[in-house]
Amino acid sequence: MRKNNALDEMQELELLKIEHNGCWIAFWGLLIALAVQSAAFGNTDFRTLAGEWVVFMVLAVYLAVACMRRGIWDRRIPMNTRSNLTLSAAAAAALGGLIAITVFRSCRKLSVTAAAALIAASVTFGLCFAALTLAMKKTAKRIRQLEEEPSDADER
Repeated sequence: MRKNNALDEMQELELLKIEHNGCWIAFWGLLIALAVQSAAFGNTDFRTLAGEWVVFMVLAVYLAVACMRRGIWDRRIPMNTRSNLTLSAAAAAALGGLIAITVFRSCRKLSVTAAAALIAASVTFGLCFAALTLAMKKTAKRIRQLEEEPSDADER
């Protein structure tokens, strides 16, 4: 069914770079679209955001699982607890801010807004840190497994 590849190695590499960039544009674009629709427009009805949310989550889960299965963590971020704490804090701050904007727009009370943002940020930090720590351990285990497997060159 599959036709022969008409691309040479350089074109294939360029196509992979284009697809890579397109994937990340879609990922961050969906996240930004969800945040803007939720906070800026006050759209909290999940039914109107469900399509984008499903696509975003499928893409996020696919990227995470595919990278873990291949023993890849990240190009720039080291695989350690400090990075997990930093990333979790960034996610908590972003969601806390988003929740603060959304809640303040609806009730206009600072105490309620602060409480909602703090609770959302705390829960997000805990869940994100737990997920990153679990993913880090799974990835480290997979890296050890891949390093232990004999390569094709060793078998010859």
